[in-house]
Amino acid sequence: MEENKDEVLETKTEEASGEEIREEVEKKIRKEIEKKQEKQEAMGFYRIAEYLKTEHKWENYLFVFMSLVVMVLGGMILAGSLVVKDSFPLIGSHPKVFAWILMGVAFLALLYALYPFFKPAFPEFKKITWLTFPKFLGDTIRVFLFIAIFVLLFILYDTFITGVLRLIF
Repeated sequence: MEENKDEVLETKTEEASGEEIREEVEKKIRKEIEKKQEKQEAMGFYRIAEYLKTEHKWENYLFVFMSLVVMVLGGMILAGSLVVKDSFPLIGSHPKVFAWILMGVAFLALLYALYPFFKPAFPEFKKITWLTFPKFLGDTIRVFLFIAIFVLLFILYDTFITGVLRLIF
């Protein structure tokens, strides 16, 4: 009898400790899940910044800024708000030519600096499927018919409402 009581007590303590262990494990799993969710939410905020830090170097940003400044200066010379003295060697006698060259170089530099930002988009362009001409033509005709119906509907509403308002006033 005592042996049975001891076995029952041992199984109850084992069950109790098993439940406690299970509860602790479940708590740990919940905490880990919450940490992962918090990390994912935080990453959503910083994902762009992290991408820009790893994929695009600060030199590209500096290059974009400098090319925009040079483009503005070239535009100012072309507009006449920035004047190059005639005595300035080589440039002074042809400021418009210099400004156009400056604008062209700045535009090429801007394209070169922005290329890494748009590089990931080029493979996506290959996935685009365009409409066939008959499908395009059919959709275009449907759109214009829809617009024509609405124009007629609004004209009818306008004439009806103006007729009613003339009778009232």
